[in-house]
This record gives sequence, C-alpha cells and structure tokens, in this order.
Amino acid sequence: MNVKFLLFFLCYSLTCNADVLWQHSIINYTRHQYKAANQNWMVEQHPNGWMYFANNKGLLEFDGVEWNTYPIHNAKTRAVKAGSNGKIYVGGLGQFGYFTPNKLGRLDYICLSQKIDKRSVGNIWNILIADECVYFQSDRAVFCLEKDKLTRVDCTEDIMCSAILYNKFYIATSNGLYLLSGKIFQPLPRTKEISRSKIVGLLPFENKILVVSSQHGMYLYDGKTVSAYHSDADSFLKENQLFCSAIQDSMLALGSVQNGVLLLNIRRNIAEKISIDNGLQNKTILSLSFDRNKNLWLGLDNGIDYVRLDSPLYFMLSKNTAIGAGYSTCRFKGKLYLGTNQGLYVANNSNLRSPNTTVSFVSGTRGQVWSLTEYDNTLFCGGGNALTAINSAQGSYQVEGIRGVWSIKPFNTSPNTLLAGSYGGLYLLHKEGGRWQVAHKIEDGSYSAKTMYIEDGSDAVWVANKESGLYRLTLSNDLKKVDKSKNYNTQSLPAGDNVYITKIDNEIVVASRQGLFRYNQMKDSLEAFSELENKLDGKVAYTYLMQDVEHNLWYVSNGRVKMLPFDKFTQTYQNTKVGSYLKDYLIEDFEHIGIYDKYAVIGTEEGFCLLDYEMERQENRDFDLNPQIRKVFITGKRDSLVYGWSFTKPLNGLVLNYKDNSLRFECSANNYDRLSQTLYSFRLVGVDHSWTQYTSSPIKEYTDLKEGIYTFEVQATTDLMKKSVKASLTFEVLPPWYRSWWAYLLYGILTTCGLIIIYYYITKKQKKVIREKNKELIKQKIEFAIESEIKDRTIDSLKEEQLKAELRHNSEELIQSALNIVRKNEMLEEIRKEAINISHSINEENLVSIRRKTLRLINRIDTNIGHDNDLQSFQNAFDRTHYNFFKRLEYIYPDLNNKEKILCAYIRMNLMSKEIAPLLNMSLRSVEISRYRLRKKMKLEEKDNLADVLRKIENNEN
Repeated sequence: MNVKFLLFFLCYSLTCNADVLWQHSIINYTRHQYKAANQNWMVEQHPNGWMYFANNKGLLEFDGVEWNTYPIHNAKTRAVKAGSNGKIYVGGLGQFGYFTPNKLGRLDYICLSQKIDKRSVGNIWNILIADECVYFQSDRAVFCLEKDKLTRVDCTEDIMCSAILYNKFYIATSNGLYLLSGKIFQPLPRTKEISRSKIVGLLPFENKILVVSSQHGMYLYDGKTVSAYHSDADSFLKENQLFCSAIQDSMLALGSVQNGVLLLNIRRNIAEKISIDNGLQNKTILSLSFDRNKNLWLGLDNGIDYVRLDSPLYFMLSKNTAIGAGYSTCRFKGKLYLGTNQGLYVANNSNLRSPNTTVSFVSGTRGQVWSLTEYDNTLFCGGGNALTAINSAQGSYQVEGIRGVWSIKPFNTSPNTLLAGSYGGLYLLHKEGGRWQVAHKIEDGSYSAKTMYIEDGSDAVWVANKESGLYRLTLSNDLKKVDKSKNYNTQSLPAGDNVYITKIDNEIVVASRQGLFRYNQMKDSLEAFSELENKLDGKVAYTYLMQDVEHNLWYVSNGRVKMLPFDKFTQTYQNTKVGSYLKDYLIEDFEHIGIYDKYAVIGTEEGFCLLDYEMERQENRDFDLNPQIRKVFITGKRDSLVYGWSFTKPLNGLVLNYKDNSLRFECSANNYDRLSQTLYSFRLVGVDHSWTQYTSSPIKEYTDLKEGIYTFEVQATTDLMKKSVKASLTFEVLPPWYRSWWAYLLYGILTTCGLIIIYYYITKKQKKVIREKNKELIKQKIEFAIESEIKDRTIDSLKEEQLKAELRHNSEELIQSALNIVRKNEMLEEIRKEAINISHSINEENLVSIRRKTLRLINRIDTNIGHDNDLQSFQNAFDRTHYNFFKRLEYIYPDLNNKEKILCAYIRMNLMSKEIAPLLNMSLRSVEISRYRLRKKMKLEEKDNLADVLRKIENNEN
C-alpha cells in the first residue's frame, strides 16, 4: 500500500499566505488504495483500534496494513457502529443489520430488516448504542434492537441527526430538538429557532448540548434556553456550509462541504483550517471522527484522510508547489531563513507557531543553498552558484571571486576574518568598506571542505570530504598558506565516507559510519569515543551529531533524527527518553537541525519539519498498539487461507494436516502514523530459539514443520515507542497418517499379529526342527545302538578273538607243558632204562653198594615222574583256559585223585587215549582202564559221553 504523505508549506517566488505556516501531517488514502467507492459517510474505531468506514460499496475495514470491503446486499452504507458484543452494526439504503467474523477472519452480514419493507426503512443515517439497546436512525423513525427484539419509534418530522448525550437519546428535526421518552419522542422547549438550517451535530459541552447547524453557526442548549455560541470559527461558519462535526476534550472539528475542516480549540479559542491547499485531497467532508489517540479521521466525498493531531511534528510543504529539499536554516533579524536546493526563502515571523506567517523567496539566491551562517550582523548564504551576504545596511550582495561554497567559519583569534570552504579549496574573507570580500585563496589548501571545523584557541582547521578523507590543517600566522597537514584516516576510520565534525562538551568529536571518535590532543590522534557511543545507539553509523545550548544531543543514526535530552537538575542524560523521528525523510550526509525556542527545524527531502520537542518530552508518546496475527495461509502451488483474525478470536483452534506444514503468517498493527514505522519481530516456539530481528515486513513464513503443537508469536513496536506489544497463536500440525495415533494402533495390531504369526511359524518350525531332531536323535540313537552293538559285537568278537587267542595260547602252553612232561618222562624213562641196564651189568659181588645206590636213584626218578611240580603248573594253566575247570570238577566230584583230574583234563582237551598214555606215563591199556574207572566214579551211564559231560561241567559255570 502506497501512502502519500503530504507535509505543508507556503509556495515560493511570490509571497504566499497561510493561516499557519507549520501544518499537521496528513496521510491521504485514495479510493485506488482502499479499493472501494469514493464516498465515505461515517467513521468508527473499533475497541481493538481498527478503523471502519461506511462506504458506498459497503463496510470498509482498515487494520493498519490491509483494507477490506464487505458489501451489504447491494446497498450503499451510510452508518456504522462497533458494538461490544462482537458485532459491527451497519445501516444503509433501505436496510440495516450487523457483521460478525467467520473462522477465516472475514465478516459475514446478517440483515435485521429483511422482514421490513425497504421503503418504510428509508435511509439509515446513524447508529447509536446505549446499555443493551441499539438504535438505527432513519429519515423519520428510529428502530430499537433490544435483546434480539426489534421495535420502531416513528417521528412526525424528518430527522436530521441524533445523539446520545448524558444517557439520553436526542434527535434534531426541522421543528427543533426531541428527546426519546419510552417509545415516544417528546419535543424540547425553545429549540425550534435553531432549526432554521439543517442541524449537523449534537455534541456534549460543559454539561450542555452544543448544537452545530450547517449554515447558521453554533448554539448552546442547557435544557431550558438556547444561546448562540461565538468563537474564532464564526467567519468560517458564515462562509461555508457544514456537513458534520465531532468533539473530543477541547478540540472541535467542523467538516464543511466547500472548504475542508476547521479545528477549533474551544478552551484557547484558536481555529485552524485544513483544506486542499494544505493537505486534504478533497474539500467536501462527509464524516469525521477522533480516534483514541486524539487524531482525526476524515471521510471525504472522494477518499479518506488521516490528520495527526497528537504528533509533535509539523511540516512546511504543499502538494502543489514546494520550496525544495531543506538543507539549512538560520534565524536572523527576527526572521527565519530557509536554505533549500531551490534557493533561499525567508519567513517574516521568527515565532514559529505564529499564525498569518508569510514566506517569500530571496531574490538573487536561486540554486542550491548549502549553509547559512550569521556573523558580524551579516547572514552568509553559501551555495553552489555564489556566496551571498545579507545585512540591513548593504542589503544583499554576492561576494565576488568565489563559487561553490560549502560553509563559512569565523576564526576565534582573528576578528573580521572568515574562512570559506568551497569545492576547490579554502578561501580567506575579510571586511573592507563595510562589505565582505575574498582576500586570497589559502596556499596548499586545495581541499574540498564539505565538512569544516575550526578549533577553539589554536585556529587549526579540520576539513573532510568523501574522496580525500579527514585532515587537520595548521595555517601560517598570516593565514596565507597551510604550514602543516595531517591525515587522520586509519583502518578503524577509513576514507571513502563522509564524516561530520563537531564539538561535544569541549571535545572535538567525529561522527562517522564506523562510530564516534574524539581527538586526543596529547597523542595527536583520534580514538574511539565509547563513552558517548554507549549513551547514544552504540557503535553504529552516525551521519550527524550536534549539542545544543541546553546540552541536549541531536544525532542521526539509521536514517532517523534522535534527541538525547539532558536533565539540568541531575546533570545527566535521560537515555530512557530518546526521541526518534523522520525515518527515510532526511537528506543523507546533508542533515540539518536548527534549534529555536524549544523547537527544532529539521531539513527533509521535501522541505522542513518542525519538532516541538518539549511537547514530546512532556507527553507519553506510547499508544495502545494492537498487533494481530491477521491471516495464516498454507503455502504451495496455490496458497490457501486457513485462519483469519478479525475483532474476535475464532472459537476453534487451528489444526493442520501434515501435508499443510508450510505456512505464511500475515500480521497487522494499528499504527496509522507513517512517520512512525511499525516494526515486527517473530518467534515460533519450538523452532526459533530467539526472536528475529525487527523488520518492517508484517509477513513471516515457515516451511516443512514437523508434527507437534506450536505457538507463533509476533511483537510489534514503533520507532517512537519505548516498548513492544505481543500477540500469539497456538496451532497444531498433525502427524502424517502413517504417524498418527490410529496408524500407531494399526501398527501395534499388525505388529502383534505379525509377532503372533512369526511366533506361530517359529514355533511350528521349531516343532518341526524338534521332530526332525528327535527323528535324527532316534536315528542317531538307533545308529548309535547299532554302532554300539556293532562295536560291542566287534569288542565281543575281539574279546572272543582275544579269548580264543588266549585259549590257543593257553592250549599251546598246555600242549607245550604236556609235551614237556612227555619229553621229560621219556627222558627219565630212558635214564631209568639205562640205569637198569647199568645195574644189570654190574657184578653182584663187586658192586653191591653201587647197585644199592642205583636203585635209590631209580626210585627217586620214579618219584619225580609221579610227583613233578609241572602238574601244578598244568592245572593253573588249564584253569585259566577253561574257567576253573579243576575247581568245578573237584567241587562236583571230590573223590577224584590227581591223576583222574589230569585224565579228565586231557579228555576235555579232546586228546585221544594213545595221546594221553605218554602224558600220564601209562600204557594205552592203563589209560583205558583209568577211563573206565573214572566213569564209574562219576556215575556215568553207558550212553553218556565222557567228553560231553566234562564240557558241560565247564559250561555250567557260564
């Protein structure tokens, strides 16, 4: 939205008159800006600070940022009233009703008169609210809405206006004033005479009724008598037809048809006219209203204007002609001189707020004016075309030999001598014959001295410009040349930017874009001036700095004029009361502030501004700023509005689907002063760790928000406020369907089912594995058993083989033993026979003794044959082979002798009788006989086989 800012002055070339030289600031809103019809019949401010207008196209809404229009059933709107019940009542041609906000912040219209004939309704011109009753005033009736019940009170006369004053309902008609009593209008005595012309206002004033007529002035009615009310506005009332009126405290506003609005301070009886020649875009005022900040809104026949009455700023501009951009001012000889880019102008009255002040162009000064300096009862006007001197004795004249003068500075130690800084260097001026002339150009002083300052005492000259940098020059004693020059640009203060050189508390201070620096004379260097920076805005860019006679500090930072007031009682600076003004209106690097009688005249791009800084310091400039989170859009291929705030909060909270997690928040604040910029800071709790930097944009976007509950916060302030005001909106972003509670429930169910199925299959598989394992185990057991059996069999076989081997071995031992016995017996038998032969060969006579010895040897051999130890060895070996055969045999047949036992053993060894005979040293016949006797002892029958019986004896033990 482009707001055309009009600041007022009186035009140039010819003398131009105005009621007041310095005018209030006015903001013009054209129909193209608010996008509705041209005529605006009533103005109303909602308790939340928003403005509403009864426009021909419907209800017009303005929240400080955005305009909205809401039609009422194709009818023109004539009246609007904000209720305290969340409704805005409206009336128009043939109907009335109210608006309520919907969930998207738009207003929906509810018609209350739809059951009433439009012709009987007429035009609704005013809406009033008292207690719980809403009154809709039409041409000849008043409709009363109380507790949703609508009643009608008729009037016999045409109703011109209505008002609720002192808790009573009044109407003005062509037959005087009436009071609503119950459901009847009662005429008031002695009021008919004031109805000679249309009455346009009934206003409260000193417990009386101030009656404003359209053409016959104003009257006071005390309930009994009527008296004319005369004021400084009488001449305006006689010359113009009034259409509307409003009053707040002591300020009365009278809107006319032909000549704008007249402001009348009733207590001071001072009138001020505002019309198209000093700011309005239209002469015809259809409606007007004071807002809660005591500013005036005007509903025009074509547009809307906003007049800042509470501002300490006043302007000298005209929308038709302009004196140009303001560069310098000076009060000289009781007049205020104004240097602009168009030339030099003079106001004939140095009293800045005096009425009937004239401004005129000073001839011969056309062109750029850079500076105005008063010295020796002469005003020096330094400009691009010439250096002009003005005094009462010589008039005005141009100083020859010099052009393009930035500024003029006097020497402290050389009276009647001036130093001029020009585009091409430094010049020395002196006075001759009552006129100032150029003495000479300073040698080696070819510095373009855009900024120039002369030190007290030493007369050292500081010069600076953007290209060359900052220098301190020491001139010769005769002021003809530069003896010494030193550049003071460093890494912390580089060349390439303009600087401003001034004196603060007797110290030379340089204001730059790198901060503030002061001159240390002892070190002959510049050092950072942190103490002063901390009092001001810190280490920021400063383009202007000045200390006035009351020690107040004026400076420019971030494009704003600021003032740090000095308290002369405490001798301290009040840094909590820093004023800030004129953002984006100043001329960068050419700022100028002139202090005159508690006023500051400030040069701007469009002229000059007057600041009543005492008013600023005495009044609290903060007002009830009401920031709102106006709209929330889902951003994407097509933005979609999902939330809107009007003057009531939506009932339902904002809940968004996950796919709608990219949002744009549009905010507003009811700051209607374009001199005071609205600044916004944002924070999304849960995303932002801190507030964003302040910005003039009321829009903030976030993308790809995760699911969760968020609180979006906005805080708004202005560069004139000392605090910020917050608003917040809590909303929820739902999780995606796959992360919602029912999805998690489904996931749980599916997981449970899955686990059950997995458990079932795992169990089934495990059972199968177990069965297979069991089968495998059984198979392994069987195989093991078979293997064990095979192993056992193998072992048994091995054991059997071992036993057989042992048996064979034992049998071989038995056989060997038996053979040994046979061989021994055979040997012994042979010895015996040989011994017998020897015995027979010896004579009896000679060898009786030998014979006797030989017989004893034979007997001994016989004894050894029968009782040899080998028998015991044989028995032991046989028992080992045949499992204690002899023990069993002895146990069963205890009567058997040793030879019979040996015979049994030989028979068990399946030896034949002929094999046994030599073993027993017996004949075959003897063996047979022994066998027979053995059978008898064993009591065997004839059929019994002796060998089988002996085998059974062995096997019975097994």
